[in-house]
Amino acid sequence: MPALPENFPDRPGTLAPWQLRRVIDYLECHLPQRVELETLAALINLSQAHFSRAFKASTGLAPYQWQLYARIRRAQAMLMHSEAPLSEIAVATGFADAVHFGRTFRKLSGLTPGIWRRRRPLTCA
Repeated sequence: MPALPENFPDRPGTLAPWQLRRVIDYLECHLPQRVELETLAALINLSQAHFSRAFKASTGLAPYQWQLYARIRRAQAMLMHSEAPLSEIAVATGFADAVHFGRTFRKLSGLTPGIWRRRRPLTCA
């Protein structure tokens, strides 16, 4: 997700920029783990229902979806910069196993992790 500018205006029904930053920072620090909605809402003193609606209005994704996309982005970085087996990448990014990882990766990126890795851009050594 792109970072929001500091002067991002508050819109009705969305999180204030400081609230969104606090939640996203927390999510990124705890990325391999699934963070519960209750924990996120408590970070900024909102009810779970209000937080969930406001987070989706702010980011376009439900909190759990945001977490999944973040885990897939981290997996893509690992696929691009290492030759680690898919099973290791799956565990490192918080998936139960390689099958769960592969299914989710394909659903969100359109390719299996193996194909995505083979098509990755070449980097300079």
